[in-house]
Amino acid sequence: MALLFALVLALQTPSAPACRDAADCRAQAEAAAARGDLETFHDLAWRAFQKARPNDTDLMYLLARAQAMSGRYDDAIVMLGRIADLGGHNDAATNEAFARVRLLPKWAEVASKIGAASPPAATANLAPPPAPAPAPAAASGGAAMRSAASPAAPGAAPEEALTFDASNGTPLAVAHDTVSRRFLLAHRSPALLVVVDEVSHHVVNYASASSAGFYDELTGFAVDDRRGDLWVVSAKGDGSSSILHKLQLVSGRRLMEVPLPDGAGASRLAAVTVTPDGTVYAVDADSRVFRLRPGAKRLESFMRLDAPHPTAIAAADNGVLYVAADGGLVRVDVTSRAASRVKSVEDLTGFDSLAWRSGSLVGVERAGQAYLVVRVPLDGAGTRAQPRAILAATPAPIVGTLASDGFYFVDGGSIKFLRLR
Repeated sequence: MALLFALVLALQTPSAPACRDAADCRAQAEAAAARGDLETFHDLAWRAFQKARPNDTDLMYLLARAQAMSGRYDDAIVMLGRIADLGGHNDAATNEAFARVRLLPKWAEVASKIGAASPPAATANLAPPPAPAPAPAAASGGAAMRSAASPAAPGAAPEEALTFDASNGTPLAVAHDTVSRRFLLAHRSPALLVVVDEVSHHVVNYASASSAGFYDELTGFAVDDRRGDLWVVSAKGDGSSSILHKLQLVSGRRLMEVPLPDGAGASRLAAVTVTPDGTVYAVDADSRVFRLRPGAKRLESFMRLDAPHPTAIAAADNGVLYVAADGGLVRVDVTSRAASRVKSVEDLTGFDSLAWRSGSLVGVERAGQAYLVVRVPLDGAGTRAQPRAILAATPAPIVGTLASDGFYFVDGGSIKFLRLR
């Protein structure tokens, strides 16, 4: 079995920079990790493992850490299991590098072998610690930065989480990567994704048309926290075509480009969402919904909605989607492919973003000259809206994203936070 395991590893070994022996490879690997070059870190960790004596659990753990940090979560869990079988000890149960690995279903088995905490306890450290009160503004990289403020109490005004250099312009979407403690901002044109680090407040480019293959404009994205993927939709400027991109969330590395179905014709994808089971749904400007099943390589036509000009889509679970369009909110039953208008006494239109949380829809809504963060509670069947709650309002365009304990929104060069109960 050990020989077979070594053979499989040898067959999977990627090319790596040259290094003399296991110690040299390890030193170079750690240096690559320190400078954030995660692919080189992974390749050098492989080389160190190859050059070491058989079953060196220290170097196996180095490789597992490199696999986790470079987004190879399934490989990391296999390696951790192998280390556990050999009786090796490590800090995988608490090390932040394995935060996403601890979200995998197989972690429970590995945790039991090493006597680690149960998965919920192991992932409790994903939430950022309470932040200090705002400090005086300080210059950093040409932008005024402030420390994150404590979350707002229910019903209170939103608190400023941080400020950043907004010279790239107003983003069209934002997501919060809790594990890496950073915000991802998507800019429409030129097509660009940037990262705002929650700790350092630095703004750096994450993915662009040249690195990720984006078309002329970005039109939306969705984060799959469970699998560490980022799904991005981009469109050609003339509206002739769109494409779905799969990126590695931790690094922005391009993983796959997913085309529209054959015969789809001209299409401009407007929004994208991902369900808990990993199915991706995208809706285009002509109200067509497309689906990508886990493991598939091409989008498939799913259904057409009687809802003009859709602007946002959200998955409530594996079986229900909500779409925002000119006529209001639409509930889609995935199993029956039936769509029905969400009944409401209010005008539920103008949503730029939409997310599902505990029986309610939360998002950013354009209302006249104002932009609102609103929560729309739904009845048990999910077909009738209760009176909405306005959580925040601003005269300037904003974009927002749901987090585990609240809602972040970008207002100019400021990211603000609303606590949700």
